[in-house]
Amino acid sequence: MELLLGTDIVQISRIQGNLERFGQRFINRIYTPAEQQDCWRRSPVPTIDSQDKSEPIQAEVARRFAGRWAAKEAIIKALGTGWTGINYVDVSVKRLPSGEPRPQFTGGAWQQLKILDPSDRALWRLSFTHDGDYAMATAIAIIPGQSD
Repeated sequence: MELLLGTDIVQISRIQGNLERFGQRFINRIYTPAEQQDCWRRSPVPTIDSQDKSEPIQAEVARRFAGRWAAKEAIIKALGTGWTGINYVDVSVKRLPSGEPRPQFTGGAWQQLKILDPSDRALWRLSFTHDGDYAMATAIAIIPGQSD
């Protein structure tokens, strides 16, 4: 059995600044459409460029985007690869009907996961939280051994 662990913390104002400075280009580069919808909490998903530029991004929306950022970073740290060959949208956070977050992998992240877990039996757990100016996430994967 192998245990993978990653954690990350990010200042929410840093992500809010990126949202306000780079707009929809930043969002599309980092977050999948499903993550965007979850962060905005509405459908259809608005674009940040359609927001009133005279008003800052709502604090709660920025917190959700920051939480996803920390979760993606924690997952990548658990994989042990850094971002080489992996795009931010190759790692996403999906909410189960219960609300529990689970990582999803595509592209380069999926390829790296297959190297670590060729049997596709890893059990992932993901947790993220917000406190004051910070969002933090921890990702854990348990990969059974050949004989498990």
